[in-house]
Amino acid sequence: MSENLWAFARAFVVTVIFMPAVIKFLKQSKEQAVIRKLGPDHQAKAGTPSMGGVLFVFAAALSALIGSLVAHQFLLMLTPVLAFLAYAAIGGIDDALKLIRHADDGFTFKPKLVAQTLSALAIMLIMWLSHFPFTLYIPMLGTYHLGIFYFIFLWFWLVGWSNATNLTDGLDGLLTGNSIIVYSAYTILAMNMHNQAIVIFNFAVIGSLVGFLVFNKPKAKIFMGDTGSLALGAGLAIESILLGIPFSLVWFGLIFVIETLSVIIQTVGYHFWHKRIFPMAPIHHSFEKFGWSEWQIDTLFWILSAILAVAGIFYMN
Repeated sequence: MSENLWAFARAFVVTVIFMPAVIKFLKQSKEQAVIRKLGPDHQAKAGTPSMGGVLFVFAAALSALIGSLVAHQFLLMLTPVLAFLAYAAIGGIDDALKLIRHADDGFTFKPKLVAQTLSALAIMLIMWLSHFPFTLYIPMLGTYHLGIFYFIFLWFWLVGWSNATNLTDGLDGLLTGNSIIVYSAYTILAMNMHNQAIVIFNFAVIGSLVGFLVFNKPKAKIFMGDTGSLALGAGLAIESILLGIPFSLVWFGLIFVIETLSVIIQTVGYHFWHKRIFPMAPIHHSFEKFGWSEWQIDTLFWILSAILAVAGIFYMN
């Protein structure tokens, strides 16, 4: 078995074996997700534990690091794993504060922004030590060497995509399934580019997500929380950068873009015209308002993600 498959297997097995214990512990500790009172009626989910992302993030990071040692890719693995863990930690603090306060909001804006900025600084330092060129290719415009100013783009990309995946995590299995598809697309691209570190990292993440989906599919036994959703977005953001094709994520992650735009459009529309453009935002909740089940919404979004992934891979190859 190649190290790629071992990375998948390790992360999958750890997640599947230990998740029941995590669920039991969180339930006994009464560490349960706070169900928002606004929007679709999800009160039936009250009592479902959150922070499941803690386990699958740990499983993926551990498996990736082990795989990198076997494949002699440890230094190259540090950047994606650091981004993954740093934003998981930010999400973990957010989740913990929500549970402690029994409120929708955890991390306040300023401390969260500081944490995200410090994380981006640490990631840029590792990239500099790894001799990353800090050049940015913009389609149809060319390649630009940004030097220290690359930090602005790095910060924006990490914060933007981690928040986009966070907004998508509103239904059982929705973000988990979409993330499996997008990470799979980048795995194929990384293979074609002979970037073994990213390939191993992605196999580990996908393995942990497949294991997590066993417990997160509708009706979910556990939610990933901000711990998982922020980590997944940051992981995609950093690997799109490391592969030298950051703007490809706009296509592969178009579902996340649409979810984010729906929130922005809804907010602007209500602020200026006191009208809701959508029945509810993020847009997956609008489908709930139309009477769709979570499985139906998941299936539609997963199919759209898969079509985008296949089309993007064919175009880039």
